[in-house]
Amino acid sequence: MKKSNYMSLTDGKLLPVLIRFSIPFILSSLLQMLYSSVDVYFMGHFASTASVSGAYSGVGLIGTITYIFFGIATGGTILLGQHIGADNKRGAAKALGNLITLSFLSVVLSMIIVFLLGRGIIAVMQVPKEAVGEAWNYMRTCSYGLIFVMGYSTVGSVLRTMGDSRAPFIFIVISSFLNIVFDYVTVGLWHMAATGAAVSTVTSQGICFILSLLYIRKKGLTFPFSLRDCIPEKDTMLTILKVGIPISLQSTMNNVSFMISGAMINTMGLYVSAASSVIGSVTSFCLMIPMSLQASIATMTAQNIGARKPERAVRSLWYGIGISLLFAIPFCIVCALWPEAIAGILNKDPKVLVESVRYLYPMSWDAIFVSFVFCFNGFFNGCGKTLFAMLQETLSAFLVRIPVTWLMLHLLKNPTIFFVGMGAPLASLASMIACIIYYRARFSRSQLENMKLLQEE
Repeated sequence: MKKSNYMSLTDGKLLPVLIRFSIPFILSSLLQMLYSSVDVYFMGHFASTASVSGAYSGVGLIGTITYIFFGIATGGTILLGQHIGADNKRGAAKALGNLITLSFLSVVLSMIIVFLLGRGIIAVMQVPKEAVGEAWNYMRTCSYGLIFVMGYSTVGSVLRTMGDSRAPFIFIVISSFLNIVFDYVTVGLWHMAATGAAVSTVTSQGICFILSLLYIRKKGLTFPFSLRDCIPEKDTMLTILKVGIPISLQSTMNNVSFMISGAMINTMGLYVSAASSVIGSVTSFCLMIPMSLQASIATMTAQNIGARKPERAVRSLWYGIGISLLFAIPFCIVCALWPEAIAGILNKDPKVLVESVRYLYPMSWDAIFVSFVFCFNGFFNGCGKTLFAMLQETLSAFLVRIPVTWLMLHLLKNPTIFFVGMGAPLASLASMIACIIYYRARFSRSQLENMKLLQEE
């Protein structure tokens, strides 16, 4: 199969290629945010409060259990991207085969964790007694469909790594539409509550997994591949784990740190807690841009490092930062000029609005700093330097965000969410400074030109 069947990330004018490749990522992120809202909508209209609480708890718990395995899959696609860029067809086949094997093992291990530890985790998380049954039903049902969820995610990642970000977006559109239809049937008509929401999610992603397999079979790969390539190979497996585990830990520890900060903010009262949720939802739309560009830059960097075009990888980093700032700076200005209008988009309660405006200021500043951090992390990940990306983000969270939040909450006589919320932008600022220092120290022109690929190290 000719390589021209997929978008080349190593040739052509860089900025148009980056934009064309990134737009489906951004649209996919938007759909995934709306995707989770569909279950909440149908549950809120056709199920009990206990079912809503149980489903919400189940989503968080099974997501936490499986998060680490998605990071490992990302490690596999970074290795795959470097081999594709280097036109190492044998290496690419081995990377894909071992990624498939690891993904399957991840599914088995995840199911074991759910069935052996699921009820215990629900108890530790102090899920309300009335919602325990529904939380377990949701987790158990989702565990049966993990093969579809992880398979769907893996195929989408492989397509993007080969330069096709459009097809995974189309599959997400199909999956979102099917999820709405199935939610209406299982939750609305059949009153299956949390179990119905889980069945809907698993079924819609299962169908799209099959469609994506048919698509990639028809379109072909950019390299010869057979089932023999799925036989575990020690060096390839270790490389994938070496790259992927830090990504997993980074995401997991970052989520944990936000949960700790959120718990502290919740102690400030109902209106402050509601305000943090409102502003978190508002700013998440702005953060979609750098988050999506992080994934795009990681893929482009991996291919161009493999193709021995490091200068193109570096330019993709700076273009990504520039594009992110084109959205972040106007967002910050609008928040400063019309904070009530922005904060009032999702909640009109006067008391919540007051706290939302206070919280909006530091969180809008955070959008500037994360534009740098996310893009730098994408570049570092594409180079295989995932350990640094994990360390700087984890340390900034636990040495800056959480301590600042605690200090502002306990040392100020009359703390407000404005000061308590300063932990987030200060942590991102620390991460940005660390990224710039590391970049200048480790990625000079000569170091980039002599950089070894992952399996050359």
